[in-house]
Amino acid sequence: MALYNNEVIGFARALSDGIYNAAIYDLVVKDNYQKLNIGRKILENILLEIGDLSCIHLISTTGNCEFYYKAGFRKLKTGMAIYQNSKLKEEYTE
Repeated sequence: MALYNNEVIGFARALSDGIYNAAIYDLVVKDNYQKLNIGRKILENILLEIGDLSCIHLISTTGNCEFYYKAGFRKLKTGMAIYQNSKLKEEYTE
């Protein structure tokens, strides 16, 4: 979590089994604090907390893939998802 003047300006959340896999579900930085490397620092911190596992999954929001590429993430050959919401299904699936 990132705080500024006692205000949350960014956070991330993840789930891990602590042995093999983890998934990062959100990394959010308030609009007026973006482009200040806050997201990068939050990501670095959550990756440190997750530790050395076999795989760390995440789904990027549209337009943010380059941010995760720079951090070492790569597209999966076999990644799949079911979106119940038709708008999200159209945006995120082939």
